Amino acid sequence: MIAAIRKTLPLPEGEVSCLAWEAAPPGLHFAHATGFNAETYRGLLTPLAERMGIVACDQRGHGFSTLPAEPDRLKGWTLYRDDLGHILDRLDAGPPILSGHSMGGTVSLMAATRWPARVRGLVLVEPVMVPLFARLFMALARLSGKNLEPNLADRAEQRRDTFPSLDAALASYTGRGAFRTWPAETVGDYLRGGLTADPDTHAMRLACRPSWEAATFRAAPSVMARLVRHVKCPVTIIYGTVGSTCRESEVDVFRRAGARIVKVDGASHFLPMEHPEIVRDEIARMAAG
Repeated sequence: MIAAIRKTLPLPEGEVSCLAWEAAPPGLHFAHATGFNAETYRGLLTPLAERMGIVACDQRGHGFSTLPAEPDRLKGWTLYRDDLGHILDRLDAGPPILSGHSMGGTVSLMAATRWPARVRGLVLVEPVMVPLFARLFMALARLSGKNLEPNLADRAEQRRDTFPSLDAALASYTGRGAFRTWPAETVGDYLRGGLTADPDTHAMRLACRPSWEAATFRAAPSVMARLVRHVKCPVTIIYGTVGSTCRESEVDVFRRAGARIVKVDGASHFLPMEHPEIVRDEIARMAAG
């Protein structure tokens, strides 16, 4: 198999760190989910490298990228979208397929509607597509003092972010919580791409700071289906049935517009880790089409 190499791309505010599988066109850019990093998807993407060139970048505030990540500055995901636009400027090949998981899927959609001539197709895996009424309901419930469970942003702020070693982090994550459905090698890839060593204590610390992850969750947009009228390329949406961030009402808008919809019964929001073969097949289908 073609091996990935680590590269850096200069952007106006700093550098983006990327994994690149350098092969023949067609090209693919894959964007990761909130709190994750490009390395997390190494197992998903490597088998595709025999048939296409692939770039997967650590988004701002994640992995090994050095773009400034100031939580107070993050008011929406257009910052991520604009970073992706700069990345597309620096890719050598023609218009790529954009794919991504969760936030990465939504940001890919935002980029495709902002720069339609620069995108060949979209494969969105569990994109964040929440109707406005759902977001308003949660906001009103909290304002009224109802005792709701902590949301994703609250949980992110409480996340443990320092470990004495990589092995300790592996023991803490493998088979537990949100990672219980992940293959052990994928958990390892996530941590190898998402931990940095403290130069003084040599402890391992999450590169995506809990405050930045929480700010990203809170800045998530609503009603992404409204963008469908601006999409000029083929679209595939892949989503699960357990805790999905991709709501049926939003999917139906894309279905009526002619998008290919792949619903995976029993899959959770971590569908790329649970069913990588389905994601690979749909990306290959888009490339062949």
